[in-house]
Amino acid sequence: MGQPGYGGSQGQPQYGQGPGQGHPGALWPQPGAADYPQGPQYGPGGEAQYGLGGQAQYGPGGQAQYGPGQYGQGGQPPFGGQPVQQWQPEPRKKRTKWVPLIAVLAVLAVIGGGGIFAYAKLNGGDQPASVLPANSVAYARIDLNPSAGQRVAALRFLMKFPSAKDKIGLTSDKDDLRQKLFDLIKKDAGDDLADVDFDKDIKPWLGDRAGVAAVPADDGKAEAVVAVEVKNQDKATKGLDKLFANDDHAPKRAFAGKYVLLSGEQSVLDSAVAASKGSSLQDNEKFSKDMSALGEQGFASFWADTKGLALAAGRKLTEQQRAALPEGSAAAVLRFDSQYVELKGVVHGDQSLKVGTKDAGDVIGKLPDTTAGALALSDGANLVGTIWTQLEKSSGQAGINLGDLTKNFTDEYGITLPDDLKPLLGKNLALAIDKDKADGPKIAARIDTDPGKAEEVVDKLLNLMHSRTTANIPVKKAKDDDTLVIATDQGYAEQVLKGGNLGQTENFKQAVPDTKNAVLVGYVDFEAIESLSSKVSSDKDYAALRSAGFSTRVTGDGEADFTLRVVAK
Repeated sequence: MGQPGYGGSQGQPQYGQGPGQGHPGALWPQPGAADYPQGPQYGPGGEAQYGLGGQAQYGPGGQAQYGPGQYGQGGQPPFGGQPVQQWQPEPRKKRTKWVPLIAVLAVLAVIGGGGIFAYAKLNGGDQPASVLPANSVAYARIDLNPSAGQRVAALRFLMKFPSAKDKIGLTSDKDDLRQKLFDLIKKDAGDDLADVDFDKDIKPWLGDRAGVAAVPADDGKAEAVVAVEVKNQDKATKGLDKLFANDDHAPKRAFAGKYVLLSGEQSVLDSAVAASKGSSLQDNEKFSKDMSALGEQGFASFWADTKGLALAAGRKLTEQQRAALPEGSAAAVLRFDSQYVELKGVVHGDQSLKVGTKDAGDVIGKLPDTTAGALALSDGANLVGTIWTQLEKSSGQAGINLGDLTKNFTDEYGITLPDDLKPLLGKNLALAIDKDKADGPKIAARIDTDPGKAEEVVDKLLNLMHSRTTANIPVKKAKDDDTLVIATDQGYAEQVLKGGNLGQTENFKQAVPDTKNAVLVGYVDFEAIESLSSKVSSDKDYAALRSAGFSTRVTGDGEADFTLRVVAK
Protein backbone atom coordinates (compact mmCIF):
# COMPACT_ATOMS: atom_id res chain seq x y z
CA MET A 1 0.00 0.00 0.00
CA GLY A 2 1.13 3.55 -0.59
CA GLN A 3 3.33 2.63 -3.57
CA PRO A 4 2.21 3.73 -7.03
CA GLY A 5 0.65 0.97 -9.08
CA TYR A 6 1.75 0.11 -12.59
CA GLY A 7 -0.39 -1.06 -15.45
CA GLY A 8 -0.10 -4.46 -17.07
CA SER A 9 -0.91 -7.91 -15.84
CA GLN A 10 2.46 -8.27 -14.10
CA GLY A 11 2.56 -4.79 -12.66
CA GLN A 12 5.15 -3.65 -15.19
CA PRO A 13 5.07 -0.16 -16.65
CA GLN A 14 3.09 0.10 -19.88
CA TYR A 15 4.72 2.01 -22.70
CA GLY A 16 2.64 3.65 -25.41
CA GLN A 17 2.95 2.52 -28.99
CA GLY A 18 1.72 5.68 -30.57
CA PRO A 19 3.38 7.28 -33.57
CA GLY A 20 6.73 8.86 -33.07
CA GLN A 21 7.65 6.66 -30.10
CA GLY A 22 11.12 6.10 -31.45
CA HIS A 23 11.98 9.77 -31.49
CA PRO A 24 13.18 12.04 -28.72
CA GLY A 25 10.39 14.09 -27.14
CA ALA A 26 9.96 17.68 -28.15
CA LEU A 27 6.56 18.52 -26.77
CA TRP A 28 7.97 20.54 -23.91
CA PRO A 29 11.39 22.07 -23.21
CA GLN A 30 14.01 19.48 -22.33
CA PRO A 31 16.19 21.37 -19.88
CA GLY A 32 19.75 20.98 -19.12
CA ALA A 33 19.78 21.53 -15.38
CA ALA A 34 20.87 25.11 -15.70
CA ASP A 35 17.73 25.82 -17.72
CA TYR A 36 15.27 24.05 -15.46
CA PRO A 37 14.81 26.50 -12.60
CA GLN A 38 14.05 29.37 -14.90
CA GLY A 39 11.04 27.85 -16.57
CA PRO A 40 9.37 29.39 -19.59
CA GLN A 41 9.50 33.09 -20.19
CA TYR A 42 6.85 34.73 -22.31
CA GLY A 43 7.82 37.54 -24.61
CA PRO A 44 5.69 39.96 -26.58
CA GLY A 45 3.10 38.11 -28.56
CA GLY A 46 3.01 35.24 -26.14
CA GLU A 47 5.96 33.25 -27.55
CA ALA A 48 7.41 30.80 -25.07
CA GLN A 49 11.11 31.44 -24.58
CA TYR A 50 13.16 28.80 -22.84
CA GLY A 51 16.67 28.40 -21.52
CA LEU A 52 19.35 30.79 -20.40
CA GLY A 53 19.55 32.44 -23.77
CA GLY A 54 15.82 32.37 -24.35
CA GLN A 55 16.21 29.32 -26.59
CA ALA A 56 13.99 26.31 -26.68
CA GLN A 57 16.00 23.10 -26.61
CA TYR A 58 14.31 19.94 -27.70
CA GLY A 59 15.57 16.40 -27.69
CA PRO A 60 19.02 15.06 -26.89
CA GLY A 61 21.93 17.13 -27.98
CA GLY A 62 19.82 20.28 -28.02
CA GLN A 63 18.27 19.56 -31.41
CA ALA A 64 15.99 22.09 -33.01
CA GLN A 65 17.12 25.11 -31.06
CA TYR A 66 15.24 28.28 -31.89
CA GLY A 67 15.88 31.74 -30.49
CA PRO A 68 13.07 33.92 -29.14
CA GLY A 69 10.88 35.46 -31.77
CA GLN A 70 12.46 33.35 -34.54
CA TYR A 71 9.46 31.20 -35.31
CA GLY A 72 7.84 32.17 -38.55
CA GLN A 73 4.19 31.79 -39.42
CA GLY A 74 3.84 28.06 -39.39
CA GLY A 75 6.56 27.58 -36.81
CA GLN A 76 9.53 27.53 -39.21
CA PRO A 77 13.01 27.90 -37.77
CA PRO A 78 15.08 30.83 -38.99
CA PHE A 79 17.09 30.54 -42.19
CA GLY A 80 20.42 31.24 -40.49
CA GLY A 81 20.52 34.76 -41.87
CA GLN A 82 20.48 33.61 -45.54
CA PRO A 83 18.12 35.52 -47.83
CA VAL A 84 15.11 33.63 -49.15
CA GLN A 85 15.38 33.38 -52.95
CA GLN A 86 11.73 32.59 -53.63
CA TRP A 87 8.45 31.94 -51.89
CA GLN A 88 8.15 28.50 -50.33
CA PRO A 89 4.91 26.93 -49.08
CA GLU A 90 4.82 26.74 -45.31
CA PRO A 91 5.10 23.27 -43.77
CA ARG A 92 2.72 22.19 -41.02
CA LYS A 93 3.67 23.34 -37.59
CA LYS A 94 5.49 20.87 -35.41
CA ARG A 95 4.36 20.51 -31.83
CA THR A 96 7.44 21.84 -30.21
CA LYS A 97 6.14 24.74 -28.15
CA TRP A 98 3.04 23.55 -26.34
CA VAL A 99 1.99 20.92 -23.88
CA PRO A 100 -1.76 20.51 -24.40
CA LEU A 101 -1.91 18.03 -21.53
CA ILE A 102 -0.06 20.13 -19.04
CA ALA A 103 -1.61 23.40 -17.99
CA VAL A 104 1.52 24.58 -16.21
CA LEU A 105 2.72 26.50 -19.25
CA ALA A 106 -0.72 27.89 -19.93
CA VAL A 107 -1.06 29.00 -16.35
CA LEU A 108 2.25 30.82 -16.60
CA ALA A 109 1.12 32.40 -19.87
CA VAL A 110 -2.04 33.67 -18.21
CA ILE A 111 -0.09 35.05 -15.27
CA GLY A 112 2.17 36.83 -17.73
CA GLY A 113 -0.92 38.27 -19.40
CA GLY A 114 -2.14 39.92 -16.22
CA GLY A 115 -4.15 37.13 -14.61
CA ILE A 116 -3.44 35.99 -11.07
CA PHE A 117 -4.09 32.42 -10.11
CA ALA A 118 -5.32 31.16 -6.85
CA TYR A 119 -5.47 28.16 -4.67
CA ALA A 120 -7.80 25.31 -4.21
CA LYS A 121 -8.43 23.25 -1.13
CA LEU A 122 -6.56 19.98 -1.45
CA ASN A 123 -9.08 17.20 -1.98
CA GLY A 124 -6.72 14.36 -1.12
CA GLY A 125 -5.92 11.49 -3.46
CA ASP A 126 -2.69 10.64 -5.23
CA GLN A 127 -0.44 13.56 -6.02
CA PRO A 128 2.09 13.70 -8.90
CA ALA A 129 4.88 13.38 -6.32
CA SER A 130 3.69 9.81 -5.62
CA VAL A 131 4.86 8.63 -9.06
CA LEU A 132 7.98 10.78 -9.45
CA PRO A 133 11.36 9.56 -8.13
CA ALA A 134 12.70 10.48 -4.69
CA ASN A 135 15.96 11.81 -6.15
CA SER A 136 14.17 14.63 -8.01
CA VAL A 137 15.91 17.95 -7.36
CA ALA A 138 12.99 20.22 -8.27
CA TYR A 139 9.23 19.81 -8.59
CA ALA A 140 6.18 21.85 -9.59
CA ARG A 141 2.53 20.82 -9.40
CA ILE A 142 -0.89 22.27 -10.25
CA ASP A 143 -4.48 21.25 -9.60
CA LEU A 144 -6.89 22.64 -12.18
CA ASN A 145 -10.14 21.29 -10.76
CA PRO A 146 -10.38 21.98 -7.05
CA SER A 147 -13.44 21.63 -4.85
CA ALA A 148 -16.54 23.33 -6.21
CA GLY A 149 -16.53 26.26 -3.77
CA GLN A 150 -12.88 27.05 -4.36
CA ARG A 151 -13.18 26.66 -8.12
CA VAL A 152 -16.04 29.16 -8.17
CA ALA A 153 -14.08 31.60 -6.01
CA ALA A 154 -11.00 31.25 -8.22
CA LEU A 155 -12.90 31.89 -11.42
CA ARG A 156 -14.71 34.87 -9.93
CA PHE A 157 -11.39 36.29 -8.82
CA LEU A 158 -9.86 35.84 -12.26
CA MET A 159 -12.82 37.53 -13.90
CA LYS A 160 -12.00 40.73 -12.02
CA PHE A 161 -9.01 41.17 -14.35
CA PRO A 162 -10.09 42.08 -17.91
CA SER A 163 -6.93 40.79 -19.62
CA ALA A 164 -7.16 37.41 -17.88
CA LYS A 165 -10.87 37.16 -18.61
CA ASP A 166 -10.38 37.96 -22.28
CA LYS A 167 -7.25 35.86 -22.74
CA ILE A 168 -8.74 32.73 -21.20
CA GLY A 169 -12.23 33.36 -22.55
CA LEU A 170 -13.95 33.12 -19.18
CA THR A 171 -17.72 33.51 -19.27
CA SER A 172 -18.92 32.36 -15.83
CA ASP A 173 -17.86 30.61 -12.63
CA LYS A 174 -19.06 27.32 -14.14
CA ASP A 175 -16.31 27.26 -16.80
CA ASP A 176 -14.04 24.21 -17.06
CA LEU A 177 -10.62 25.77 -16.55
CA ARG A 178 -8.91 22.79 -18.20
CA GLN A 179 -10.88 23.33 -21.39
CA LYS A 180 -10.33 27.09 -21.35
CA LEU A 181 -6.59 26.62 -21.07
CA PHE A 182 -6.57 23.96 -23.78
CA ASP A 183 -8.54 26.29 -26.06
CA LEU A 184 -5.96 29.01 -25.37
CA ILE A 185 -3.13 26.70 -26.36
CA LYS A 186 -4.99 25.40 -29.41
CA LYS A 187 -5.66 28.92 -30.64
CA ASP A 188 -1.98 29.82 -30.48
CA ALA A 189 -0.93 26.49 -32.03
CA GLY A 190 -2.90 27.18 -35.21
CA ASP A 191 -3.30 24.25 -37.63
CA ASP A 192 -1.10 21.99 -35.54
CA LEU A 193 -3.93 21.02 -33.18
CA ALA A 194 -6.83 21.68 -35.52
CA ASP A 195 -7.92 18.03 -35.53
CA VAL A 196 -7.80 17.62 -31.74
CA ASP A 197 -11.12 18.12 -29.97
CA PHE A 198 -11.13 18.65 -26.22
CA ASP A 199 -14.50 16.99 -25.54
CA LYS A 200 -13.74 13.91 -27.66
CA ASP A 201 -9.98 13.49 -27.41
CA ILE A 202 -8.90 15.03 -24.11
CA LYS A 203 -11.72 15.34 -21.58
CA PRO A 204 -12.58 11.59 -21.41
CA TRP A 205 -9.20 10.74 -19.88
CA LEU A 206 -7.53 13.91 -18.60
CA GLY A 207 -7.42 14.23 -14.82
CA ASP A 208 -7.05 17.38 -12.77
CA ARG A 209 -3.47 17.32 -11.56
CA ALA A 210 -0.12 17.53 -13.26
CA GLY A 211 3.44 17.77 -12.07
CA VAL A 212 6.92 18.06 -13.50
CA ALA A 213 10.20 17.11 -11.83
CA ALA A 214 13.85 17.68 -12.63
CA VAL A 215 15.44 14.24 -12.36
CA PRO A 216 19.21 13.67 -12.52
CA ALA A 217 20.11 11.59 -15.58
CA ASP A 218 23.12 9.28 -16.03
CA ASP A 219 25.33 12.21 -17.03
CA GLY A 220 24.42 14.07 -13.83
CA LYS A 221 22.37 16.74 -15.58
CA ALA A 222 18.68 17.16 -14.83
CA GLU A 223 16.00 16.06 -17.27
CA ALA A 224 12.28 16.80 -17.12
CA VAL A 225 9.78 14.06 -16.28
CA VAL A 226 6.11 15.02 -16.45
CA ALA A 227 3.28 13.26 -14.61
CA VAL A 228 -0.29 13.88 -15.81
CA GLU A 229 -3.29 12.45 -14.01
CA VAL A 230 -5.49 10.18 -16.16
CA LYS A 231 -8.96 8.78 -15.55
CA ASN A 232 -8.75 5.91 -18.06
CA GLN A 233 -5.58 4.38 -19.49
CA ASP A 234 -7.13 3.04 -22.70
CA LYS A 235 -8.74 6.37 -23.51
CA ALA A 236 -5.54 8.17 -22.54
CA THR A 237 -3.55 5.99 -24.95
CA LYS A 238 -5.92 6.81 -27.81
CA GLY A 239 -5.99 10.47 -26.92
CA LEU A 240 -2.21 10.71 -26.69
CA ASP A 241 -1.80 8.89 -29.98
CA LYS A 242 -4.03 11.45 -31.68
CA LEU A 243 -2.42 14.33 -29.86
CA PHE A 244 1.03 13.36 -31.13
CA ALA A 245 -0.06 11.97 -34.49
CA ASN A 246 1.79 14.60 -36.50
CA ASP A 247 4.70 15.02 -34.11
CA ASP A 248 8.10 13.80 -35.26
CA HIS A 249 9.39 13.96 -31.69
CA ALA A 250 6.65 12.47 -29.56
CA PRO A 251 7.58 11.91 -25.92
CA LYS A 252 8.05 8.46 -24.44
CA ARG A 253 5.31 7.45 -22.04
CA ALA A 254 4.51 4.98 -19.28
CA PHE A 255 1.53 4.55 -16.97
CA ALA A 256 2.11 4.50 -13.22
CA GLY A 257 -0.84 4.36 -10.89
CA LYS A 258 -3.29 7.10 -11.85
CA TYR A 259 -0.72 8.97 -13.93
CA VAL A 260 0.95 8.86 -17.30
CA LEU A 261 4.64 9.75 -17.17
CA LEU A 262 6.21 11.55 -20.12
CA SER A 263 9.85 12.20 -20.97
CA GLY A 264 11.90 12.94 -24.04
CA GLU A 265 14.42 10.19 -23.26
CA GLN A 266 13.49 6.53 -22.89
CA SER A 267 16.34 5.90 -20.45
CA VAL A 268 15.23 8.81 -18.26
CA LEU A 269 11.65 7.55 -18.27
CA ASP A 270 12.69 3.97 -17.46
CA SER A 271 14.84 5.14 -14.57
CA ALA A 272 12.11 7.40 -13.21
CA VAL A 273 9.48 4.64 -13.32
CA ALA A 274 11.75 2.12 -11.62
CA ALA A 275 12.99 4.58 -8.99
CA SER A 276 9.55 5.90 -8.07
CA LYS A 277 8.27 2.36 -7.62
CA GLY A 278 10.87 1.81 -4.92
CA SER A 279 10.85 5.30 -3.39
CA SER A 280 8.80 8.23 -4.63
CA LEU A 281 9.31 11.94 -4.07
CA GLN A 282 6.72 11.77 -1.32
CA ASP A 283 9.18 9.53 0.56
CA ASN A 284 11.94 12.14 0.29
CA GLU A 285 12.42 13.37 3.87
CA LYS A 286 13.46 16.88 2.86
CA PHE A 287 10.51 17.23 0.48
CA SER A 288 8.01 15.88 3.01
CA LYS A 289 9.28 18.16 5.77
CA ASP A 290 9.05 21.28 3.61
CA MET A 291 5.58 20.52 2.27
CA SER A 292 4.30 19.58 5.72
CA ALA A 293 5.53 22.91 7.06
CA LEU A 294 3.38 24.66 4.46
CA GLY A 295 0.30 22.56 5.08
CA GLU A 296 -2.32 22.73 2.39
CA GLN A 297 -0.65 22.46 -1.03
CA GLY A 298 -3.13 24.81 -2.68
CA PHE A 299 -3.70 25.47 -6.35
CA ALA A 300 -0.03 25.05 -7.15
CA SER A 301 3.08 24.01 -5.25
CA PHE A 302 6.80 24.20 -5.90
CA TRP A 303 9.87 22.63 -4.29
CA ALA A 304 13.62 22.51 -4.88
CA ASP A 305 16.67 20.89 -3.29
CA THR A 306 19.07 23.79 -3.73
CA LYS A 307 22.26 21.76 -3.43
CA GLY A 308 20.96 18.97 -5.66
CA LEU A 309 19.87 21.53 -8.23
CA ALA A 310 23.30 23.16 -8.19
CA LEU A 311 25.03 19.79 -8.61
CA ALA A 312 22.73 18.93 -11.53
CA ALA A 313 23.32 22.25 -13.25
CA GLY A 314 25.89 20.76 -15.61
CA ARG A 315 28.69 23.04 -14.48
CA LYS A 316 32.12 21.58 -13.82
CA LEU A 317 32.89 21.76 -10.12
CA THR A 318 35.95 20.61 -8.23
CA GLU A 319 35.49 18.23 -5.33
CA GLN A 320 36.24 21.11 -2.98
CA GLN A 321 33.55 23.25 -4.61
CA ARG A 322 31.04 20.42 -4.51
CA ALA A 323 31.72 19.81 -0.83
CA ALA A 324 31.40 23.53 -0.07
CA LEU A 325 27.86 23.76 -1.47
CA PRO A 326 25.52 24.23 1.51
CA GLU A 327 22.58 21.93 2.06
CA GLY A 328 19.30 23.70 1.53
CA SER A 329 15.80 23.61 0.15
CA ALA A 330 12.88 25.88 -0.66
CA ALA A 331 9.18 25.25 -1.11
CA ALA A 332 6.11 27.38 -1.82
CA VAL A 333 2.38 27.04 -2.38
CA LEU A 334 -0.04 29.29 -4.25
CA ARG A 335 -3.34 29.79 -2.46
CA PHE A 336 -6.54 31.66 -3.08
CA ASP A 337 -9.17 33.55 -1.15
CA SER A 338 -12.09 35.49 -2.52
CA GLN A 339 -10.13 38.71 -1.95
CA TYR A 340 -6.49 37.80 -2.46
CA VAL A 341 -3.87 35.51 -3.95
CA GLU A 342 -1.12 34.35 -1.63
CA LEU A 343 2.25 32.70 -2.18
CA LYS A 344 3.52 31.12 1.02
CA GLY A 345 7.00 29.60 1.25
CA VAL A 346 9.73 28.19 3.48
CA VAL A 347 13.50 28.28 3.00
CA HIS A 348 16.26 26.24 4.64
CA GLY A 349 19.83 27.35 4.01
CA ASP A 350 23.03 28.72 5.48
CA GLN A 351 22.89 28.40 9.29
CA SER A 352 25.66 30.96 9.73
CA LEU A 353 23.20 33.75 8.89
CA LYS A 354 21.81 34.68 12.29
CA VAL A 355 19.45 37.59 12.89
CA GLY A 356 19.12 39.48 16.14
CA THR A 357 16.64 42.26 15.42
CA LYS A 358 13.23 41.39 13.98
CA ASP A 359 11.38 44.70 14.03
CA ALA A 360 10.72 45.33 10.33
CA GLY A 361 6.97 44.97 10.82
CA ASP A 362 6.88 47.54 13.63
CA VAL A 363 9.08 49.99 11.71
CA ILE A 364 7.03 49.90 8.51
CA GLY A 365 3.78 49.99 10.47
CA LYS A 366 4.73 53.36 12.01
CA LEU A 367 5.19 55.14 8.70
CA PRO A 368 2.68 57.84 7.69
CA ASP A 369 -0.80 56.68 6.66
CA THR A 370 -0.30 58.39 3.29
CA THR A 371 2.49 55.98 2.30
CA ALA A 372 2.08 54.65 -1.24
CA GLY A 373 4.91 52.13 -1.03
CA ALA A 374 7.47 51.06 1.56
CA LEU A 375 10.25 48.58 2.34
CA ALA A 376 11.68 47.78 5.79
CA LEU A 377 14.75 45.75 6.76
CA SER A 378 15.89 44.69 10.22
CA ASP A 379 19.39 43.93 11.50
CA GLY A 380 21.04 45.20 8.33
CA ALA A 381 24.29 46.23 10.01
CA ASN A 382 24.75 42.78 11.52
CA LEU A 383 23.87 41.02 8.25
CA VAL A 384 26.41 43.11 6.34
CA GLY A 385 29.12 42.02 8.77
CA THR A 386 28.20 38.35 8.46
CA ILE A 387 27.97 38.43 4.68
CA TRP A 388 31.25 40.33 4.43
CA THR A 389 33.02 37.68 6.50
CA GLN A 390 31.72 35.01 4.16
CA LEU A 391 32.85 36.99 1.13
CA GLU A 392 36.34 37.32 2.58
CA LYS A 393 36.49 33.57 3.15
CA SER A 394 35.22 32.60 -0.31
CA SER A 395 37.34 35.19 -2.14
CA GLY A 396 40.40 34.00 -0.23
CA GLN A 397 39.77 30.45 -1.43
CA ALA A 398 39.64 31.83 -4.96
CA GLY A 399 42.96 33.64 -4.49
CA ILE A 400 41.39 37.11 -4.34
CA ASN A 401 42.32 39.59 -1.63
CA LEU A 402 39.09 41.40 -0.83
CA GLY A 403 40.95 43.84 1.42
CA ASP A 404 43.08 45.08 -1.46
CA LEU A 405 40.01 45.56 -3.64
CA THR A 406 38.14 47.54 -1.01
CA LYS A 407 41.23 49.64 -0.24
CA ASN A 408 41.35 50.75 -3.86
CA PHE A 409 37.65 51.57 -3.68
CA THR A 410 38.18 53.59 -0.52
CA ASP A 411 41.09 55.49 -2.06
CA GLU A 412 38.98 56.30 -5.13
CA TYR A 413 35.65 57.21 -3.52
CA GLY A 414 36.38 57.83 0.15
CA ILE A 415 33.87 55.18 1.23
CA THR A 416 35.08 52.44 3.58
CA LEU A 417 33.54 48.99 3.11
CA PRO A 418 31.84 47.44 4.97
CA ASP A 419 32.15 49.92 7.88
CA ASP A 420 30.33 52.80 6.19
CA LEU A 421 27.42 50.54 5.21
CA LYS A 422 26.66 49.52 8.78
CA PRO A 423 25.40 52.86 10.15
CA LEU A 424 23.38 53.41 6.94
CA LEU A 425 21.52 50.14 7.49
CA GLY A 426 21.53 50.33 11.25
CA LYS A 427 19.29 48.32 13.50
CA ASN A 428 16.29 48.97 11.25
CA LEU A 429 15.88 50.72 7.91
CA ALA A 430 12.62 51.81 6.29
CA LEU A 431 12.24 53.36 2.83
CA ALA A 432 8.97 55.09 1.93
CA ILE A 433 7.32 57.06 -0.86
CA ASP A 434 4.32 59.25 -0.17
CA LYS A 435 1.25 59.47 -2.41
CA ASP A 436 1.38 63.29 -2.31
CA LYS A 437 3.43 64.62 -5.24
CA ALA A 438 2.37 68.25 -5.10
CA ASP A 439 5.95 69.50 -4.57
CA GLY A 440 7.68 66.63 -6.35
CA PRO A 441 8.14 63.00 -5.28
CA LYS A 442 8.38 62.66 -1.52
CA ILE A 443 10.80 59.88 -0.63
CA ALA A 444 12.35 59.16 2.74
CA ALA A 445 14.67 56.73 4.52
CA ARG A 446 14.23 56.24 8.26
CA ILE A 447 17.19 54.58 10.03
CA ASP A 448 17.31 53.33 13.62
CA THR A 449 21.02 53.92 14.14
CA ASP A 450 23.65 56.19 15.63
CA PRO A 451 22.51 59.44 13.92
CA GLY A 452 25.96 61.05 14.14
CA LYS A 453 27.79 58.19 12.41
CA ALA A 454 25.07 57.75 9.80
CA GLU A 455 25.03 61.48 9.02
CA GLU A 456 28.80 61.43 8.43
CA VAL A 457 28.37 58.70 5.80
CA VAL A 458 25.47 60.57 4.20
CA ASP A 459 27.62 63.69 3.90
CA LYS A 460 30.40 61.63 2.29
CA LEU A 461 27.96 60.31 -0.29
CA LEU A 462 26.55 63.78 -0.98
CA ASN A 463 29.99 65.25 -1.48
CA LEU A 464 30.88 62.39 -3.81
CA MET A 465 27.68 62.90 -5.82
CA HIS A 466 28.22 66.65 -6.13
CA SER A 467 31.86 66.23 -7.20
CA ARG A 468 31.16 63.66 -9.89
CA THR A 469 27.68 64.48 -11.23
CA THR A 470 25.48 67.49 -11.95
CA ALA A 471 22.53 65.91 -10.16
CA ASN A 472 20.82 68.24 -7.72
CA ILE A 473 18.67 65.97 -5.60
CA PRO A 474 17.30 67.76 -2.53
CA VAL A 475 18.36 66.00 0.68
CA LYS A 476 16.74 67.07 3.94
CA LYS A 477 17.30 65.60 7.40
CA ALA A 478 15.45 65.12 10.65
CA LYS A 479 16.74 63.22 13.69
CA ASP A 480 16.41 62.41 17.36
CA ASP A 481 18.63 60.47 19.78
CA ASP A 482 18.51 57.14 17.93
CA THR A 483 16.93 57.84 14.54
CA LEU A 484 17.98 59.63 11.37
CA VAL A 485 15.56 60.46 8.55
CA ILE A 486 16.77 61.49 5.10
CA ALA A 487 14.13 62.78 2.71
CA THR A 488 13.55 64.85 -0.42
CA ASP A 489 11.30 67.25 1.51
CA GLN A 490 11.84 68.77 4.97
CA GLY A 491 8.20 68.51 5.99
CA TYR A 492 8.08 64.89 4.92
CA ALA A 493 11.30 64.11 6.82
CA GLU A 494 9.76 65.46 10.03
CA GLN A 495 6.51 63.61 9.34
CA VAL A 496 8.35 60.28 8.93
CA LEU A 497 10.36 60.91 12.08
CA LYS A 498 7.19 61.63 14.05
CA GLY A 499 5.56 58.47 12.70
CA GLY A 500 2.07 57.44 11.69
CA ASN A 501 -0.35 54.53 11.67
CA LEU A 502 0.23 52.78 8.33
CA GLY A 503 0.09 49.39 10.04
CA GLN A 504 -3.46 50.09 11.22
CA THR A 505 -4.88 50.92 7.78
CA GLU A 506 -7.16 48.33 6.24
CA ASN A 507 -5.18 48.08 3.00
CA PHE A 508 -1.97 47.31 4.90
CA LYS A 509 -3.56 44.74 7.20
CA GLN A 510 -5.06 42.88 4.24
CA ALA A 511 -1.76 42.82 2.34
CA VAL A 512 0.55 42.05 5.27
CA PRO A 513 -1.53 40.22 7.88
CA ASP A 514 1.33 38.98 10.08
CA THR A 515 4.54 40.96 10.58
CA LYS A 516 5.59 39.48 13.93
CA ASN A 517 9.34 38.72 13.97
CA ALA A 518 9.69 39.89 10.36
CA VAL A 519 13.14 40.90 9.11
CA LEU A 520 11.95 42.14 5.70
CA VAL A 521 8.58 43.68 4.85
CA GLY A 522 7.35 45.34 1.68
CA TYR A 523 4.07 47.07 0.90
CA VAL A 524 2.35 48.77 -2.04
CA ASP A 525 -0.97 50.61 -1.91
CA PHE A 526 -2.20 50.42 -5.50
CA GLU A 527 -4.95 52.94 -4.87
CA ALA A 528 -2.38 55.45 -3.61
CA ILE A 529 -0.03 54.72 -6.53
CA GLU A 530 -2.78 55.85 -8.90
CA SER A 531 -2.21 59.41 -7.71
CA LEU A 532 1.42 59.20 -8.85
CA SER A 533 0.87 57.89 -12.39
CA SER A 534 -1.91 58.61 -14.87
CA LYS A 535 -0.73 55.66 -16.97
CA VAL A 536 -1.25 53.29 -14.07
CA SER A 537 -4.62 54.73 -13.17
CA SER A 538 -5.92 54.15 -16.72
CA ASP A 539 -5.00 50.45 -16.74
CA LYS A 540 -8.13 48.28 -16.34
CA ASP A 541 -6.29 45.38 -14.73
CA TYR A 542 -4.62 47.75 -12.32
CA ALA A 543 -8.00 49.17 -11.36
CA ALA A 544 -8.95 45.76 -9.92
CA LEU A 545 -6.05 45.80 -7.45
CA ARG A 546 -6.16 47.15 -3.91
CA SER A 547 -2.77 46.44 -2.32
CA ALA A 548 0.12 44.00 -2.11
CA GLY A 549 2.65 43.04 0.50
CA PHE A 550 5.35 40.57 1.42
CA SER A 551 7.16 39.60 4.57
CA THR A 552 10.10 37.39 5.46
CA ARG A 553 10.49 35.99 8.94
CA VAL A 554 13.50 34.18 10.36
CA THR A 555 12.21 31.12 12.20
CA GLY A 556 15.58 29.64 13.21
CA ASP A 557 19.26 29.47 12.25
CA GLY A 558 19.24 29.13 8.48
CA GLU A 559 15.44 28.89 8.41
CA ALA A 560 12.88 31.40 7.21
CA ASP A 561 9.39 31.65 5.82
CA PHE A 562 7.93 34.21 3.44
CA THR A 563 4.52 35.38 2.30
CA LEU A 564 3.57 37.36 -0.80
CA ARG A 565 -0.03 38.51 -1.07
CA VAL A 566 -1.91 40.49 -3.73
CA VAL A 567 -5.31 41.88 -2.73
CA ALA A 568 -8.08 42.73 -5.18
CA LYS A 569 -10.99 45.10 -4.73
